[in-house]
Amino acid sequence: MVTQALTVQKKPVVPTSGKGKQPKHFLNQDAALDLAAVIAEAQEEKSLSKAAKNHQIQAGHPRGFDQKPKLSVSKMKLKETKALLAARRAHHKRGKAKLRKQRDQTSNADGGESKPTIAPKGSQTRKKVSFA
Repeated sequence: MVTQALTVQKKPVVPTSGKGKQPKHFLNQDAALDLAAVIAEAQEEKSLSKAAKNHQIQAGHPRGFDQKPKLSVSKMKLKETKALLAARRAHHKRGKAKLRKQRDQTSNADGGESKPTIAPKGSQTRKKVSFA
């Protein structure tokens, strides 16, 4: 068997009018470093301007960490209403407890045993239903 070595000759690439393969143009190292320095300066300038803008204290609006954001009028009314209802519930609960204590003291003073309470009409014994 005889192997034949094929030699391929390359033609020089000539730039044409945008058709075909174009030669690559590489930047030298100095140009790449200059480009990186320009980009870094622009980025640094942007970040410094943003930082300066964010750190400016607005006149008349001091930033305080202990200052809470203001609630809207409707939320304030809702909070007040909830507080009022909670106060009423607590007052009613204290009144019921006071009445219960008075009732227990009067029953103990009378005969020692409390009177059996009569259940309301609607809460009679109900049939229990179990699902198996």
